[in-house]
Amino acid sequence: MRLNGSQFKQLTDALIDAFPEQIRLAELVRFRFNKNLNAYAMGNDLKAIVFRLIQAAEAEGWVDELISGARESNPGNPKLFVIAQELNLATSMPSELTARGSLERIIKKTNSFINVNTWRETLGKLESQVCRIETSKKNNNRSFGTGFLIAPNVVITNYHVIEPVLLEQATPNNVILRFDFKQVDGKVINQGTEYRLVEDDWLIDKSPYLPDEENRLPTPDELDYALLRVNGVPGKEAIGTKPDPSSPERGWIKLTDEVYEFIPDTPLFILQHPQGEPLKLGFDTESIIGVNENGTTVKYKTNTEPGSSGSPCFDINWKLVALHHSGDPAYAGAKYNAGTPFSAICSRLKRQDLWQKLISGEEI
Repeated sequence: MRLNGSQFKQLTDALIDAFPEQIRLAELVRFRFNKNLNAYAMGNDLKAIVFRLIQAAEAEGWVDELISGARESNPGNPKLFVIAQELNLATSMPSELTARGSLERIIKKTNSFINVNTWRETLGKLESQVCRIETSKKNNNRSFGTGFLIAPNVVITNYHVIEPVLLEQATPNNVILRFDFKQVDGKVINQGTEYRLVEDDWLIDKSPYLPDEENRLPTPDELDYALLRVNGVPGKEAIGTKPDPSSPERGWIKLTDEVYEFIPDTPLFILQHPQGEPLKLGFDTESIIGVNENGTTVKYKTNTEPGSSGSPCFDINWKLVALHHSGDPAYAGAKYNAGTPFSAICSRLKRQDLWQKLISGEEI
């Protein structure tokens, strides 16, 4: 990857902003890339050191890894997010959302404004909390889904994503939860961090889906979700396969039992792994269609594809509001996608005596 002059300056400014102390930059280079910063530049002029580091990364062909590794060490830094987005190294975000003016225009229906840096910072953190779920079946076929952390060692996804294991078409050992997967122009720059399910007692809770052939409302126990117990504590572990000592914890998406009002024709954002691809952002600024009579399903127009099942759905301020699960059964003439409002899931978690455990901040 070659940077033009503007991009070179952007990356220089971003690295200085994200790592204002030389020792932090040295740790990034040593622990993430097994390289010595002094081999590229010495002295106390941080700007000159960063300049030479980028020059070397360009010459040696690892500038994309430099950006990706820097973001893992400081995922909330908005300047790193911007340059990564420009170079297609961050979650794919529509161009309409990259400028302050565009953000102000698309939210008129909600009568609110967004702090752009805060919005980007939150998205940067969320990227590391959503994973691709890969299931290798006994017939050698592989299926993909999406999931996300809601506690230090708990991933939520759709029931139907993990159904092959429940039907013994695959074993728990055949499931990989892959965080941080990055690819640009067909080149994988980060294979991601793999986690597995615990060998025994991997399923914390499950709620099946309404069978397609049944023409009725889903019951409060047919919400199409599964809670998976992860082998390890990814939410409390540093991001990346080679974290530096000051790398932040991955974290998880905090749950709230507040009932969200799905106002028709308002935005909905979905972080997803469509077709098993690297994490992407789908959005529609007039997405919401409405909620069914018993509050178990919300319909919307935000785009998804196979592999998106189990994705988190957010309002425009990154509040978790639903769990995506499916599209219109009409398929070819599809008019909507659908998910489960998180308030319905939280209500069931309370009935299952899981709520307090999940919001405690401790592993389960």
